[in-house]
Amino acid sequence: MAIIVTGDDPALPVTLKKSKAVFAIAPTATVQASVVSVDKLTTLIPPITCDNAATGADWANSLVMVEFTSAQTAAISATGEALLEIQVDDGGKLTWFVLITIETGTIA
Repeated sequence: MAIIVTGDDPALPVTLKKSKAVFAIAPTATVQASVVSVDKLTTLIPPITCDNAATGADWANSLVMVEFTSAQTAAISATGEALLEIQVDDGGKLTWFVLITIETGTIA
């Protein structure tokens, strides 16, 4: 389970799967990610667009790097479990949810 520490600049690698298998995400696809509460009622980090050229990304094998800034994570007031929501739009939208943990950072 991935951990986001508030105030950090996390880069979270997530391999998406269809029918338990990796797949190719087209370089022209739009991939967005956000952090939401487990009940999906509260957005903790609004959607950001993921970059297929991000270090560690391998869209040909459905590996997406979700990169949040320290300002985005510092704005999170909740801690504990949350969901990383990832949506791929390649002529049709598909969405995945990944369970994560949010911890409060203490080093400024």
